Amino acid sequence: MTGLPWHQQALRELLARRERMPHAVLLTGREGFGKVEFARALAQSMLCEQPAAGGLACGACPACGWFGEGNHPDYREVLPDNLVEDEPDAEAVATDAKPEKKSAAITVDQIRALQQFITLSTHRAGWRVLVLHPAEAMNPQAANALLKTLEEPTPHTLMLLVTDQAGRLMPTVRSRCQVVTVPGCEPSAAEAWLVEQGLSGRVAQDVLAQAGGAPLLALAWADEAWQDSRRQVLTALAEPERADWLQLAGALEKTDLKPILHWVHTWCCDLVLQQQTGGVRHHPDFAKAAAKLADRASALALFRFESELRQLRRHIQHPLNARLWLEHLLLSYSLVVAPADAGRD
Repeated sequence: MTGLPWHQQALRELLARRERMPHAVLLTGREGFGKVEFARALAQSMLCEQPAAGGLACGACPACGWFGEGNHPDYREVLPDNLVEDEPDAEAVATDAKPEKKSAAITVDQIRALQQFITLSTHRAGWRVLVLHPAEAMNPQAANALLKTLEEPTPHTLMLLVTDQAGRLMPTVRSRCQVVTVPGCEPSAAEAWLVEQGLSGRVAQDVLAQAGGAPLLALAWADEAWQDSRRQVLTALAEPERADWLQLAGALEKTDLKPILHWVHTWCCDLVLQQQTGGVRHHPDFAKAAAKLADRASALALFRFESELRQLRRHIQHPLNARLWLEHLLLSYSLVVAPADAGRD
């Protein structure tokens, strides 16, 4: 089967327009439902030489073989250098050299290389497919360079831009693409898929709750190290009187800040849900602690803190000082859940 189970119908609908396919498609949707996998499945199906029912890739022709091996001559995938998995550099390991920091942006040089690729004849006189992800990672110079290609499309060339933050793209880029929302899936289908990947039913339910129902995020978050870190942070959030916030900030400063912000945000959402509905959504394994803490937390303070979390999210990729960022986050939270009589004589 080409693509994820919940993508099949949407893929067939797009592929029904194979000969009328727009030159550029902007694939949007929530994180964790497989937008990149959707783009790859669509690309393979467009390049397939013997499409199966519904236009999906057959998986058996030479083109599908090349695609599966990652060396189809008419396919290119562009992503920031920091998302490319390189083989370890033996010389750097031997000399204990500090690895060079990789760019988090799609650069103008990468787009220019695509433009050169587009000028070449296709290998099998068929389609040429390009996938850019995440599209919002293009820096302004790269986006302007891509705009020229979008304005002067090459026949039988399909460009797939993948993003879950379409608002960060230049309006002129968005306007030259046909927007397609990649479908999500029902919780039961997501749970069944996770069980097929080897998770137990209970673990699948828990990680799906943590991931807001997104199956690919849930699968990644089932990792034992990830869960250990989550429990460390949630334990501190659930027992604020016993937490040493400055020590915790120091312990976490060299880790990825994005999941920490996510845990704090979803925990605060659970406190609000507990107040309003008597239950939680994201962290069912901490439901008892949420019920106890929600009794004393101010709903107004939680809503104000949630607004502050959205502001912090804007600076999470490039904080000037990770430790200060964490200290501010955690100390702000501690004030939200402080007992009403804290600080009184």
